[in-house]
Amino acid sequence: MADGIPYADLVGAADPIELLGSTPRRIAGLVSGWSLARWSLSYAEGKWTAAQIVLHLAQDEIAFGCRARLSLTEPGYVPQTFDGDDWVALESPSEPVVALAAFLALRALNIRLYRKLTEEQLARPIPHPDLGTIYVGWIIRVLAGHDLHHLGHLETIAGR
Repeated sequence: MADGIPYADLVGAADPIELLGSTPRRIAGLVSGWSLARWSLSYAEGKWTAAQIVLHLAQDEIAFGCRARLSLTEPGYVPQTFDGDDWVALESPSEPVVALAAFLALRALNIRLYRKLTEEQLARPIPHPDLGTIYVGWIIRVLAGHDLHHLGHLETIAGR
């Protein structure tokens, strides 16, 4: 966790917004045409399946996009914490093609917002109950690295 930002090491010097635009296409291209058997594979013993990973990506797109919007429009907004494992368990098993479509659509919507934000909006502080002060730009950088993190898992599954 570089600079207090999870997955920042995966983003490195890359533009996080450009990654947010390109990584979903890479994920969609990788999993296109997968059988249900392939979707049920995991990258490691006891870890999420490919279907659960894509569901998780869609769920985080909902959560983080909502956090960004609320922090930019609601004075005094404080995000609630959530456990991604609980969210995935709640909706598993899922239809991976539906989860992928949701992820791609939500990302397209969210990236339109992120691309138009000003430096002031990106620097908007958000008082997170567990992490301290985070920023809208922090959300964008975390999502960019998070995509790459799970792309790696999906690439491992694709190689099986």
